[in-house]
Amino acid sequence: MTQAFMQSIRSIPVEVRYFLSRVVALFVVWKLVYIFLLIPNEMPDAWLVRQLGTYSAKTMSVFYGGDNFEVKHTRRTKTYGNEQVWVTHSYIYPAGKKAVLGIYQACNGLELMVLTAGFMLCFKGSWTKKSVFIVAGVLGLFVLNVLRCAMLGIVNMEFPRHFEFAHKYIFSIVVYAYTFLIWVWYVAKVKPSFVDKKN
Repeated sequence: MTQAFMQSIRSIPVEVRYFLSRVVALFVVWKLVYIFLLIPNEMPDAWLVRQLGTYSAKTMSVFYGGDNFEVKHTRRTKTYGNEQVWVTHSYIYPAGKKAVLGIYQACNGLELMVLTAGFMLCFKGSWTKKSVFIVAGVLGLFVLNVLRCAMLGIVNMEFPRHFEFAHKYIFSIVVYAYTFLIWVWYVAKVKPSFVDKKN
C-alpha cells in the first residue's frame, strides 16, 4: 500500500507537488505561530474584534440615521487546551437597550484573511502584483465582515427568528463566495505559475 501511495504521489506533476508542499509548509508554520505566539498575546485577534465592533456599530448607526448604537469591549478568560488565555469580545447596543450582537474571536475573519493571502503566496509570480491583491483581498474581507456584522445586528433587531439562519448560512455564503471570487480574479489577472519560470 505504501508503494502504491508513493507511485500515486509521483504521478502528480512536479509543479503541483511543489505548490502543495508550499501550501502544507505555510499551513503548519501559520498554525504553530498562531497557537503558540499570537493566541496567548491576542494578536491580532483583540485588535480585529475591537475594530470590527466599532465599525459595525457605526454602520448600524448610519443605517438607522443617527448615533443610535454604541460598542463595548470586554476581556474574559477562556480555556485553550490546558491553558487560560484572555479573549476580547465586542458587544453592540442600541441606546438604552440590551446588546443585539456579540462579536467574538471566531467572528473576526482572521482565518479567511490568512487563507486568502496564503493562497496567493503559494503561487510563484510578481511580488508587486501579489502584494496588491493580498492587500485588496484582506481589506475587502474586513469591509465585508463589517457589513456582515452590521446586517446581523439589524436582522436580530428586526427579524430575530431568522438570525440563526442568516448567521450560519446566508452571510457565510456571501463571505466565502467573495473569497473564492478574489482567488479566481487573482489567477485570471496575474496568471501565476506553480514554479519560478526559467529565463
